[in-house]
Amino acid sequence: MLRRATREILTFDWKQAQPTAAAWCLPGLALPLSAGLATGHLRQGMVAAAGAFSVGFGSFQRLGKSRTTPMLVAAAGMCLSSWIGTLGGLSGAAIALLCAAWAAIYAFTWTRGPGASWIALQCLIWLILSSAYPMTGWAALTRGSYVLAGGLLQMGIITLAWRLTGRMPAVAGAATSAAEPALAAFSPGAVRRWQMLRVGATLAVSMALAHGLALPSGYWIPMTAAIVTRPELHNTLRRGLARMGGTLVGAGLATLLAFALRPLPGVLALLVLLFAAACYQLVYVNYAAFAACLTSYVVFLLAMVGAPAAPTIAHRTINTLIGGALAGLGHAVFVGLGWLIARRRRRPAPAPEGYSG
Repeated sequence: MLRRATREILTFDWKQAQPTAAAWCLPGLALPLSAGLATGHLRQGMVAAAGAFSVGFGSFQRLGKSRTTPMLVAAAGMCLSSWIGTLGGLSGAAIALLCAAWAAIYAFTWTRGPGASWIALQCLIWLILSSAYPMTGWAALTRGSYVLAGGLLQMGIITLAWRLTGRMPAVAGAATSAAEPALAAFSPGAVRRWQMLRVGATLAVSMALAHGLALPSGYWIPMTAAIVTRPELHNTLRRGLARMGGTLVGAGLATLLAFALRPLPGVLALLVLLFAAACYQLVYVNYAAFAACLTSYVVFLLAMVGAPAAPTIAHRTINTLIGGALAGLGHAVFVGLGWLIARRRRRPAPAPEGYSG
């Protein structure tokens, strides 16, 4: 299994690359960042750009027959999840339960197509991310509102590009199935419920651990667990290894660039756009390379608002490794439990006392 996973991690499927579509996603990031730099509201510009970044991946998705609906629903869902996560982050128990609920919904969407699954994952990510910065009152609505604004801006720019060029990118990615070989003896409904329980429990434990350890940027633990978990154990392990390996490479790359350039805010914004473009280009080509570029993107995006690069890189790397390990361990434990339950079901019942055959 490990050899197969390693071979898949090192494979680049360049047929999935869509450079024109990736370029159309960049203005949605550039405008909020430029506005933030020009007005001195870098944090607001960064949050709006982060919302636009997430929604941009929806341009490669389809929901039903619509290509714009995934972006619209994702923007609204991310906003709502950000509001709830900002309030839920005030209580460790509350946010663990919320993560379990959002994660169970995400697992349920695995049988509803890649578009629905992608939307559910974005909502889960923004719930986790926003919980790291809890607030009360009307202030709790601020972050989600900027996320929504950035997402709608991104959707507007992309749909305008489609209309002006008359071209729409191909739908990327493969359909997701809730199948798990170890659960073949279960009915489809039972498999779906088992997957929802597994993913919900994994995310609840990951969030509880992040709160309990109080690690800097600890939200990357449940976020990584959410991103790498997949219906099949093999795919979870493969994605986890790719994520962890890519993060290590991206951390090294970001460290070298930060040390060599010591960039000013304007240069940081250009680096953010450069690595965002690479993320859009590589997300379906090679996941490890995508993870490396995503790490650098996050480091330089946070550096724009004053987060020192070296600690950000170290915290992100450690927490990613923990989250990836938890996702793999949680999946393996539930597969083992499912196998034991299936084996007990197949075991013949004992003959009645006195029965001679």
